[in-house]
Amino acid sequence: MPVRFARGSLGDNLPHTDLTVTADHAILVEGVLCNASALVNGTTITRVPLAEMGERYTVFHIETDAHEIIFANGAPTETFVDNVSRRVFDNFAEFDTLYGAVPAMQELPLPRAMSPRQVLKAIMSRLKKIGCKIDQETVLSA
Repeated sequence: MPVRFARGSLGDNLPHTDLTVTADHAILVEGVLCNASALVNGTTITRVPLAEMGERYTVFHIETDAHEIIFANGAPTETFVDNVSRRVFDNFAEFDTLYGAVPAMQELPLPRAMSPRQVLKAIMSRLKKIGCKIDQETVLSA
C-alpha cells in the first residue's frame, strides 16, 4: 500500500503539501534513508488504502544517472534505484528496447532503514512528537 506523509509530518513544513509514495520509497531523515513503510505512525504518516487510490493509478519513478536525493514536495527523497524491480514495470519492454542492458546503479552510501525496528529510536521519537503537535493543531482548529 502507498504511504502518505501529511504536510509537516517530517518537520517544519516538510513536506509542504501531502506526499504519497510507494511503501519501499525512501525519505532521507537525519542522514538515514528510511523506507516510507518503516515510518508509518498511524496519524501523520499513514498507509493509503488501495480503495482510496481508485481502480487504477499510476506510479512515477524519477531516474537519474546516479542514485540521488531530490526534493518531493520539499522533503528530501531518493530517486529510483533499480533493485531488481524494473522488470516488473508495465513499460519494461519499452525501456529495454530504448536502452538495453544498463549497468547496475550504485546506491547512496547512506544507512537504510527498511522496517520500523531499523529506524533509530531518536528519529521515531522526534517524528511522534511532530505528529502529536500537528494532530493537536488540527483538533484545535476544527
